[in-house]
Amino acid sequence: MNRNVRVASGVGCFTFILHAATAWRYGYFRDELYFIACAKHLAWGYVDQPPLVAVAAAAAAPFAYHLLALRILPILAATLTAVLAVRIARELGGNLLSQCMAGLVVALTPANLLLGNTLTTTSFEPLSWTLVMWCVLRIVRGGEWRWWLALTGSLAFGLYGKYSIALLALSLLIGLALTPQRRVLATRWLPLAAATTVVLTLPNLLWQHAHGWPMFAVLHGDATSRHSFTTGLQLEYGNLARNGIAFLIEQVLYTNPVAAPLWIIGVLAPFRVPALRDLRFLSWTYVALIAQAVVFAAKGYYIIGVYPAMFVVGSLATQPLFARLRAVRYGYAALVLAVAATILPLVIPLLPIERTIAYSQLLGLTGRNGTPPRLVQPIFAEEFGWERLARDVSRVYDALPPAQRARTAIFADTYADAGAIDFYGPRYGLPQAIASQNSYFLWGTRGYDGATLVAIGATRVDVLRRYYRRVTLVATSDEPLKWVVEGPAPIYLCTEPIAPLSTIWPNLGWFGA
Repeated sequence: MNRNVRVASGVGCFTFILHAATAWRYGYFRDELYFIACAKHLAWGYVDQPPLVAVAAAAAAPFAYHLLALRILPILAATLTAVLAVRIARELGGNLLSQCMAGLVVALTPANLLLGNTLTTTSFEPLSWTLVMWCVLRIVRGGEWRWWLALTGSLAFGLYGKYSIALLALSLLIGLALTPQRRVLATRWLPLAAATTVVLTLPNLLWQHAHGWPMFAVLHGDATSRHSFTTGLQLEYGNLARNGIAFLIEQVLYTNPVAAPLWIIGVLAPFRVPALRDLRFLSWTYVALIAQAVVFAAKGYYIIGVYPAMFVVGSLATQPLFARLRAVRYGYAALVLAVAATILPLVIPLLPIERTIAYSQLLGLTGRNGTPPRLVQPIFAEEFGWERLARDVSRVYDALPPAQRARTAIFADTYADAGAIDFYGPRYGLPQAIASQNSYFLWGTRGYDGATLVAIGATRVDVLRRYYRRVTLVATSDEPLKWVVEGPAPIYLCTEPIAPLSTIWPNLGWFGA
């Protein structure tokens, strides 16, 4: 095994072990419960996502959706992304140091650590985006026609994961058009690749068309309902200018503030370093991508997939400096690793949850000014309280007279609460839930007449009061660990509807994140 292969293997093994050793430690993330429900309703599309994430969840069904089984594909995606960064650095002439730096920085990027440790629609984005950019690099450097086929497959893979890869494709076209590499746009393979990509993704496009393009409603709902965490921290805004500023700041935070200069150099170096001039199209791609993201009020993590390639270019640009100045080389590497190690317990479940809270307090993130220390990492917070919710709902449900209980539906106003009931509810004798959000809304009433609802959540209670004469708060489900993202979940008993549930149902639905 030569040294190049050893670097790639070492980076890959490190990334895989890091995730596999920690991914099972806490609980199911809110979206994962929804994806498990989607896996039981496999289709070519869903209201708020393409089908890849549901297929990934379905792959864990033989293992009873165990956390590690559910997250094994994101773990593999994170591993392959780091290995691919090493491979691209090698192909572009990077030495062993550049290869190792590119791979480790990509592996330890805070956003990539989060995505590799949780099943989300974004979990496969760093891999698919890096594959697309690798294919384009090979094409502009004189690659064979097979790279156009690889590009087509990579784009289709990305589109089945998340539609945002279309922004990357458009940005690459702009980047190529602004540089001498525009010559590849004149080949007949470009329209063929575009047409083939459309054909490969046509089943999903037809599903969205048949259902009235609900994804646009989801994006609109998301853009109009952004709010801060309980701590007061707000990452996304409805105001375009404020959101743009927050978006740019997040690009540094999500990529490790100390490592960020490496990708920033990767964006700037092709305009200054003659040896990297043929990579200038990647810099313009990044600029076009940032511009689109700001205009469309994107969330900070929406373009995280572009950074592996930019880290690679940055590692190539700094290679001569690090070769001459060993002290700078080792000092910077040590600083990047030290900051990554400091951040690590906040982005993957490295510690027991009580120790994570204590660590957050040590860093001054919580427990200040005499306030009690709390869990402030929102992703972690969304992994607790779901079984407790099912248990609390079961107490309300079981207290109903048997005749009434037999006709009672468990209604949730969010897909997360409904997913929790569907996953944990059978342990407590609960029926499957119905819900008004996104794909759950399309799945309908499950035949319930709506005479009685046990309703979870407060976001749609005012709507329920329009259609039920009696809406009574009967319990709340409180999980202190979820404090940063939401308070206690109210549980209502709704009776005396003004019409059958099938008539009321169209007025309950809402689309959004």
